[in-house]
Parts: sequence; C-alpha cells; structure tokens
Amino acid sequence: MKANRMLPFLILLSLAVMSLQAADKNRIAWKFKTNAAIHSTPLVDGNVIFIGSTDSVFYAISINDGSEIWHYKTDYSINSKAAIFSNLVIFESGFKLYALDKKTGKLKWSFVASTGKPEMSIGFTDYHHSSPIIHENIAYYGDGWGNLNGVDVETGKLKFQYSIKTDSAAIRTTPAIKNDVIYFGDWAGHVYAVSLSNKSLLWQYTLINRRPYYGMVTSDMIIRDTLLYFGSQHDVFSPLGLKKGKPAWTFIDPNKTYLPSTPVFYKNSVIIGSTINTYKIYCLTDGKEKWSCKSDGIFFVQPVIIDSVIIMNTSYFGEKGTVFMVNGNNGSIINEYHFNSAAPASPAIAGNKIFIGNGDGFLYAFYLKEFIYSKVSD
Repeated sequence: MKANRMLPFLILLSLAVMSLQAADKNRIAWKFKTNAAIHSTPLVDGNVIFIGSTDSVFYAISINDGSEIWHYKTDYSINSKAAIFSNLVIFESGFKLYALDKKTGKLKWSFVASTGKPEMSIGFTDYHHSSPIIHENIAYYGDGWGNLNGVDVETGKLKFQYSIKTDSAAIRTTPAIKNDVIYFGDWAGHVYAVSLSNKSLLWQYTLINRRPYYGMVTSDMIIRDTLLYFGSQHDVFSPLGLKKGKPAWTFIDPNKTYLPSTPVFYKNSVIIGSTINTYKIYCLTDGKEKWSCKSDGIFFVQPVIIDSVIIMNTSYFGEKGTVFMVNGNNGSIINEYHFNSAAPASPAIAGNKIFIGNGDGFLYAFYLKEFIYSKVSD
C-alpha cells in the first residue's frame, strides 16, 4: 500500500524533470566544456567566439554548433576579455599580452612588462584582469605591477607606459580613451586621467570609504558624454567629470555593500549590481534610486540589455548562481535561469543567441528569446 501511495508523487516528479529537460532543450543551442571556471566575457567575431578560461587555455569556438576550432595554452589563468585587430585576436594572461592569428591560433607575438613571476591573486575577489582596448593600432591594458602599457599591435613592441607608485598598485580595470586621454583605476582605490601624447598625469581621484584588502576599482571604465563611470568594491558610486575628475553625483548604499560591476545604461539611468548586505541590481538616475531588484547573490559582471530587458548573472564564489531577466522600466523579474555553479563571467549577445560562462567550466549558448521568456512548469 505504501509503495502505491508513492506512485502519484513519483509520476509528478518524473513529469517535472521531463518538463525541465524539455525547457532546457528549447533554450540551449549548445554548450562547450573547458577544464575550469570561466571568468571571461565571450568575444564574438563573425561566426567565431573567442574566450579564455581559468584553465589557462584560450579557445576559438564555432558560433553555429559549439565545436572547437582551435585552442592556445598559456601559463596562467585567463581572466579578461579579448580584442580583435585585423587578423589578430589579442588577450591577457598572467599580465602577458598575447596576439594570435585569429584563424589558426598561431602566436604572432607576446609582451610582458616585467620578467618577475606575476602574483595571480591579490585578494579574495580578484576575479578580473584588465582587458586590452585598441586605439590607433596600440593595445592598452593594465598589469599587476602598476603599469598601464600600450603595445604596438603589429610588432608587439612597447609604445606607451605610465607607471603608478602606490601601495597595492595592481591595475585590474579595463581602461577607456577619449580625446587623447586614457582613464583607468587601481586596486588601491585611485582613478587616473593620463595624456597619451606626453604621458602626463592630468588628474587623480581617490575614492572615499575605501576598505582594506578588497580591491577598489575593478570594473571596465565606461565613458558617456562628459562623465566617467566605473564600479568598485565599496559602497559609493560616483561618476567623475572627464576634465577635472570631480564627482558629478554620489550614490551611497545604506547597507554598506560593494558596487563592483561594470555599469551599463538604460535610457537615462545607470544599471549597476551590488554584493553582500544588499544583493540587488540598482537602477540609478542622477544619483537617486529609480528602482532596485532583489537577488539571491552578488554581482561582479557587466549586464547586457536587449530591448527593455536587462540580463545579469550572479557571481557567488562558485556556489549556485542565477541569471536574472529584469524589466528595465520597473525592475520586475521577467524570468530566471539557474546554474549549479556561478562565475563572474559577463554575458554576450550576438544574433539570436546569448552566451554565458559558468563555474563548472561550460560556455553556454542559449536561444535568446526562449532564454528570456521560456518558463519551467512547477
């Protein structure tokens, strides 16, 4: 009799599992396995996805079926996004910059500013390294010794270098350039504006409420109009004026969270993620909270936006993670997708697909529309 009473429950459980599998089959185009957690943002170039993994391997993957085209092994973890220049794909690993032939994966050149062995982790949340940005045939990136390097993309030779001299001076931010000025930040909580033409310091800003041990300026530098936006590991978010480095406005989280994610813009508002104590996605307009969306984790990523939908995934120290699909107008949750292992890997959208890496070492390709709107039956 007992076994018979269990039968309806087992049937319902089986139907629920089948429903989940069917929903995933409709959403997942393919998935590609690396050998360790993925912290990098995928870069899509035509029909190829380029991505590095913490397994120290850089991969070229077919966007159509997720098959490997080629891979290149480095000596250290790859925690940054790549850049494309002509027939080259350029990325950082262990503070060394690599340039590979994007079709074959053959090494064209590599550059490192020091011969010393790099310290691969300087803090508990040291997730991302500086990604190269290319400006007038020069790839600019920061390294762990406090150098902002500019490397000729054709020869691999150093063309520009600005070195900071502060404690904990590793540069983890991805710089931004406008009007011959490069903007970047360091692990000690300073933001710099440096002239590219004469390497002179135009201004330096020190973040308030700095906390020891945890990294300070950790996100990409984002320029919009006359302001510089960035995330950091403290509870203050302040866009700075490009000319003088003064805060345009300030938002302070009342729960003393961290605001480390790379910001994006939705209409006239800024979207940024928080971490401990708050666990929210914020929408800020001129320093005022327009809305917030409560989550189940922390955010060290850059969200992506398609139409009015904000897509942002949690980065909860290798534990279970959630991808949130949020209405950009009011912060309501449209849908969620759950990973067994989260990672600080930002998503990327190309065509009808969205690509996200996770802590199990998988790069997922989801069908975008189905990923956003497909619901799993209870």
